[in-house]
Parts: sequence; C-alpha cells; structure tokens
Amino acid sequence: MARSVRTLAVFASLLALLSSFTYNIAITRKIPTVGLGLLSLLNAAAAFSALPTALIGFTYPRLTARDKGLNIKAALGVSSILYLVTLALTAGYLISVWSEMGNYALLIFTIATLSEVTVYLQTVTNSVLMVKDRSRFIITSIIQSIMKFMFIPVIMFMGWTIAAVLWSSFFIAIIPSVYAFLYTLRFHVDVHNVRRYLREVINSSWVPLMGYAINSFRSLDAMFIGIFGYAQLGVWYVIFILSKPFGYGNAIVNVTYGELLERNRLSIIYRDLLIILFITTYAALALTLFPSVYLNLIRPGMRGEFSLLVLPIVLLAINSVLGNVNQFISNVMQGIDKRDIEGNSEIRPGVYLRSLVLHTHLAELMFTIVYLSTMIPLILLFKGLGFVYYAVIGALISSLLANLVALGFRFTKFGVFRTVFKGRDFLIDYVAPLIASIAILIPITRIIRFTLYSSVIISLVQALIVSVITLAVYAGISMLISRNVRIMITILIRRMLGAVTISQP
Repeated sequence: MARSVRTLAVFASLLALLSSFTYNIAITRKIPTVGLGLLSLLNAAAAFSALPTALIGFTYPRLTARDKGLNIKAALGVSSILYLVTLALTAGYLISVWSEMGNYALLIFTIATLSEVTVYLQTVTNSVLMVKDRSRFIITSIIQSIMKFMFIPVIMFMGWTIAAVLWSSFFIAIIPSVYAFLYTLRFHVDVHNVRRYLREVINSSWVPLMGYAINSFRSLDAMFIGIFGYAQLGVWYVIFILSKPFGYGNAIVNVTYGELLERNRLSIIYRDLLIILFITTYAALALTLFPSVYLNLIRPGMRGEFSLLVLPIVLLAINSVLGNVNQFISNVMQGIDKRDIEGNSEIRPGVYLRSLVLHTHLAELMFTIVYLSTMIPLILLFKGLGFVYYAVIGALISSLLANLVALGFRFTKFGVFRTVFKGRDFLIDYVAPLIASIAILIPITRIIRFTLYSSVIISLVQALIVSVITLAVYAGISMLISRNVRIMITILIRRMLGAVTISQP
C-alpha cells in the first residue's frame, strides 16, 4: 500500500508539473507584464493573510491521528473564527499597494478573500486525508492538475484578459477542494466540540506561530520588491513560475508526515528523502543548465534579458533544493515526536517544551527573521552595485542565507536521525551521482545549442528535449552508481507499467 501511494504521488507530481507548466506558460505568454505583477500581489496577499491557517494546519492532522478522525463540524467552526483575522490581514496588506493596482484593486481583493476560503477548506481536508486516506489526498492533487488543463481554453475564449486569469486561479483550487471535502466527511468523528478544538488550537498555537504562521510574513518579499523596484514584480512572477517544478515533492513530504503520525515507520524516511531529492535535483539541473530554453518557453518577449536572469535562476535552484530538504526534515521531526497526542489526552501548551516539534518550528522562525532582516539591505547593496534586477537578486540571496541557517539549526538535532541517515549511503546515493551528472551534462550544454523562436510549439519541443536529456543522464548515472536508487526506480517503473496493464480491458 505504501509503495502504491508513493507511485501515485510520483505520477501526480509529473502530472502537476506538466499541467502547471502548460497553464503558466499560456498565462505568462499572453498577458502583459503589469498582469504578472498583479498576479504576484494576489499570491503574496493570499500567502500573507493565510497566517491563521498555519495554526489549524499544524493542529488538525495531529488531532486526526489522535482521534482516528476529525469532528468536521467543529473544525469548520474554529476555521470560520480564524477567517475573520485573515480577512483583516488581506485588507491591511492590499491597502499598502492599493493605488499601484489601479482599476484591478477591488477585483484582486475579492478573489483574494474567496481564495482564502478555499485555503481554509483545504487545510481541513488535507489534514484528514494525509493521515487517513493518502491515496485520496494524492487524487485531489491530480484533479487540480486536470482543472488547469480545462481552464486554458476557457481563458482563451475570454480573450486572455487579466480578470479571466485571476478568476481561474480561484476555480482551479475550489473544485478539487469540494471533492476532497466530500471524502473527508467519511472520517467525521463525533468527539469533542468547537470549544474543545478551539482550546487545543490555542494551546498549541504558540509553536506554529513561531514557525509556519510567521512564514506568512515571508510574502512581504513581493511588497518589498514593489516598494524598491516595482517594475521588477513581473520578473519576480517569472521566477515564481520557474519555481513551480520544485514544489512537486510536496506530495511525498506530506505522505511521509501522514504515515509517521499514523504509525511510526522509520524505514520510510531515507527512501522518501531520496525520492524528493531526485525529483528536485532533476528539476534544478535542467533549469540551471538550459535556462534560456525554459525562459524562452515562458516569456519569449524577454529574450534580450535572458543573460541577466541566469544568476537569479541558479539562486532559485539552490534555494529550492535546500527548501525541500528543510521541509522534509521538519515534517519528519514532527511525525516522529508525538508526545502531544499520545494517550488521547488534551493538548497542553507545555507539552512541546524540549520537543523536536518545537525545535523545527524554531528553525522556521530563524528562517523568517534572517530572510526579512537581510532582504532590504541586500536589495540596496545590489542596487548600488549596478545590477539590473537588484531587487530580485537581493530577495533570492536573503532566502539562500535563511535556508542555510534553518538547515544548520535543524542539524543540531541530527543525532536523532543517525539510525536512519547513513552518511556513506548518502554520498553514494546522492552526492556522487550529482557530481558525475554535472560533469557529463556541462559538455552536453555546449554541444546542444538551440536557435530560440517565439513559436510555443517549437519552444515546447526544445524544452522537452533538454528535459529528457537531463533526466536520462541523471537517472542513468544514479542507477549506475547507487544500488538504492536502482531499486527505487525499478520498483517505480514496474508499478507504473503494472497499473497501465491492469487498466487495459
């Protein structure tokens, strides 16, 4: 069952990569740069204002594991209370850039508030399904990918207007959320009530407030860029689109967390880390070694500026790999340490003292402090040095520093994982294949040089070619060097082929 879920998760990741890239390519090619800036503000406003969802996003999965289900009615009651805070935060965030948005200000506020309702609904459904029905959790992701494909012709019919793009982002999220909610009702348990849940959320809130909730303030990066270099918001959105492939290991991360909460299977940790690193590193290699191909696919109108974006792309790739490792270790720490839900007792504030749960959230707090405190000085520094995209580079380097600090802090508790992570195995399974792949791929990049065209068909074919080349080299070398990777990929291929065979009449 566990392997089947992971096979499904890998398939969902590949589908999400394809659908998201197709959807975002269509958007970034068709709407003007000012529209990309508005999308950046919408995403940032939603991320900033969803701060209270971090509280229930932390508590609900743990309550589900403790009670073998969740009182959905009580959970939604607590969520509705916290949503009032979200509404106020949204208004406060958007007021700071209201005049910059012009006639679109009210529209962005409306879509942001509706999107946040979806986020609250997803927090409930994800919390339950990742613990009780991980297959359905992955299927929900697949449905969202299908929605992206379906909305492309709708946006096309509406003339690629900015309003159509903004509304599509809401409907793409709400439809799979409703589907997930219907299945979540199967795990409703009539235990406790709104008052009990609210008390437990409040009792545990000080931990995620230091970690995941404070992360919402990271979305201030778009506001800082808007203040110090508003014209670069469109470029920031392009970087955001290019970061999409790195988020597709999240399905595995959440599956790992759900399994560790439900049953203490330490044997899955190292294998899941290899899967996440393989997916993330493949995306990083393809993007950094062939940046102009992907930039031309997304935004051919910026062709004269591609050379200026090489450094931001390299920083993005490094950040994304480190960020995925940080997130994975965080979920492992919280999945292993279940002192707050053992014995079916009510969650008390003091239970997290000297816990792995608290330690990993302190790492998130350190990330946010470093990220926000260094961003403005770095932006001003790179502006003084004469960099064209000084705001974008400053934000990315501050993120890199924050990732390194957070990872280093988590490693101070590395002794907990010594029985799971073996240094020699990691060198053979990941480090050696990565170095060998880079050594082979760099000469290939000098041999394969494409003439870039504005045609989306030609650009897509070129992107597929370099993606396949990168995957073939990296997977081939990894399987050649590492026995663990060889077994992992062989099992994955067999299960995917088996699924295709079974589906045939």
